[in-house]
Amino acid sequence: MEWENKLYQLLLKNEEVAAVVDDWAERNIQSDLRIRRAKTRGHAVVETRDVMFANNIRIWHPSCQVNIKDLTK
Repeated sequence: MEWENKLYQLLLKNEEVAAVVDDWAERNIQSDLRIRRAKTRGHAVVETRDVMFANNIRIWHPSCQVNIKDLTK
């Protein structure tokens, strides 16, 4: 499937990241979640391989920037 073997990277403001982590923990989402500092000051990158969770983050935080990495290359 075309969404498999993809890494979704979402650039969010630091204050928005806590809400994403809280939602991930509260709903007991069975997917990976990685948070790292971004080069952009005041922002963090949320990484996941779960297409549905990535789409939810994009909907809840429409100002976020999304990068999709193909892990098969």
